[in-house]
Amino acid sequence: MIYECQGGHISFSKDDLNACGMRGCNKSTVIISPIDIKWFYKISEKGLSIDRKDLHKIIEDPNMPRNVKKEITKIFPHLS
Repeated sequence: MIYECQGGHISFSKDDLNACGMRGCNKSTVIISPIDIKWFYKISEKGLSIDRKDLHKIIEDPNMPRNVKKEITKIFPHLS
């Protein structure tokens, strides 16, 4: 699932997150999408956290699979 905390961190996690997955941030989260992007678990078994303002880096990364970019732009249409 995809979560967001009040600090503007986006967490991609297969586990239920009551607190932000970003290291050092313990703010509570809300689910922003039930979609699970499994490719992120190749980077880290527990998932990935990123600042909302840095989401564009996923789209701009030439090594990121096209299907991952497509899923991200469905969830965050402002990135397309």
